Amino acid sequence: MLASYGARYGLQLLGLVPHDLSDLNYCLYLACSWLGIPMLTLAAWYGPGRVLRELGWQAPVGTGLLMGLGCTLPMLLGYAVLFPLTTTAGPVLFSGLLRGAFWAGLSEETLFRGFLFGQLYRRVKLPWLLVVLVESGIFATGHLYQSHDLASAVGVLAVTFGGGVWFGWLYKSWQNLWVPIFLHMFMNGWWMLFEVDNSAVGSVGANVFRVLTIVLSVVLTRWHLRRRARLAEPTAGATWAVA
Repeated sequence: MLASYGARYGLQLLGLVPHDLSDLNYCLYLACSWLGIPMLTLAAWYGPGRVLRELGWQAPVGTGLLMGLGCTLPMLLGYAVLFPLTTTAGPVLFSGLLRGAFWAGLSEETLFRGFLFGQLYRRVKLPWLLVVLVESGIFATGHLYQSHDLASAVGVLAVTFGGGVWFGWLYKSWQNLWVPIFLHMFMNGWWMLFEVDNSAVGSVGANVFRVLTIVLSVVLTRWHLRRRARLAEPTAGATWAVA
């Protein structure tokens, strides 16, 4: 709560709005709050040497990159057919992608999945469903700025809450934070590169390809879990040797 809301309101007390900051100052703001606060907390609890492991950053980056690119291909190809490229260009487009895709994926997944979900589920040992409800609820409320009335607020909450549940399941299943990080980055990036929608809700056409991305990620994750279970099973020879 301190990282998600405290830093934002702290800036407002100084007369500053996060989204009005320059790109450099915005990056510093997120690096210090959404990344720095959980990292300092973990360093205080476990020591500096365990920070990256506790956050899930020590997992293979390549696996997350391949999952992110592969699973979001339906969105890229579908949006290229259905929607025109964004009219935003140059520094404005770069700034939007930096903030809305790169930093959104890295900071939100690190804070909500790597830190909050990881600590409550793996260390505090709370039930998985309870942890998902907590972290997805806080994650969803942080996107209410995209709404303009009650109906749009309900839609934004539903979509982002579902996204939080899905990202949490991906992190738990892969034990690799880079999987939800890159999926988050690419999904936001393709959404912003085309004239899709101004909020997280989207149209029917936009959501068809978003659902395809989710389905593809679920299929690949289920395959990964079955493969990991088979590799964990002792072979007949190993069992005989132990006996």
